[in-house]
Amino acid sequence: MASWKKVIVSGSNANLTSLSVDNLTSGQVVIGGGTSNLTTTAINGTGNIVATTGASGLSHSGSFSGSFQGDGSQLTGVVATSPNSLTIGEGLGGGASYNGSTAITLTVSGAAELGVNKVVKWNNTDGKFVDASLTDNGTTISGATSIQLSGANSSLTGSFTGSFTGDGSALTGIATTLNINAGSGGPSTVALSSQTLTIAGTANEVETSVSGQTITIGLPNDVTIGQNLTVTGDLFVNGTTTTVNTTDLLIEDKFILLASGSISGSDAGIIIDRGSDTDANIAFGFDADTDRWGFQNGLTDSTNAMTIGANGNSAFAGIVFTELYHTSTKPTTGEFVVAGAIYTNNDGTIWMYA
Repeated sequence: MASWKKVIVSGSNANLTSLSVDNLTSGQVVIGGGTSNLTTTAINGTGNIVATTGASGLSHSGSFSGSFQGDGSQLTGVVATSPNSLTIGEGLGGGASYNGSTAITLTVSGAAELGVNKVVKWNNTDGKFVDASLTDNGTTISGATSIQLSGANSSLTGSFTGSFTGDGSALTGIATTLNINAGSGGPSTVALSSQTLTIAGTANEVETSVSGQTITIGLPNDVTIGQNLTVTGDLFVNGTTTTVNTTDLLIEDKFILLASGSISGSDAGIIIDRGSDTDANIAFGFDADTDRWGFQNGLTDSTNAMTIGANGNSAFAGIVFTELYHTSTKPTTGEFVVAGAIYTNNDGTIWMYA
């Protein structure tokens, strides 16, 4: 009857009663040397070294850097500076100068006399703000909700919104061309008064059509991509054969589902093509008859079944249990408790199921 047998190997765990290391220095701290020997180092400084948070009753002197927590009531030698005073300037009143600590209220000179929706200017004679008007060559510019330019002869620049009355013959800066650009071949322009913008497709890749005021852009029935194709969503291929003619196949998925459309209990795996010899391929896969993973040599390109363990051209894959991911009790049942399985304890001992 198969059971777990202990394997004796070098490197087993051992209990040491003493440890002698020649390169350590007395009175210093021991640090790990990575894959090499232990080393020692000194901690420079006088007094006690505090290596804890929340310590109290500490007295330190000298220069320090970093952050400080607390109200600072016991700190000495800290210089406190008073804020600079501010003097109220022209046009503002408050009756006092600001000393940096006492709040004061500021007033605007002439504010009580200002009208609603008026332009304000500074009257240097009276020393206050007063109502004023916008004029254009002597013509007053007025309006309840907007500035009206009736009778004005201004030259305006900038961006404007709203409606325009007139033929626009005197307007300048009106766009007469449409600037266009693309990934290649541009930039270019379209004269809006005499030229037509054409949107063209690419043979076997993109087709376009026009109906009324609608331009439709889509794919033809048979699509050929001459360069790279990137699909950011899911890709569904509902054919019988998918052929990938590439030098390197990069797959981001961590798991690949095989035999999803096959009958239950079938073999499945990966076959490596080994050249012109059609029956010399090698495979790594799952043998449903033995219920184990393994390797098999001498297969054809169209192989869809494996027979592992029948001869020297096939072998089972190794199975390893560890106490780290199981328990100290070795498993006695389960799909992977089979002859040749290995179990390792945390104490360094090794067992084989045989």
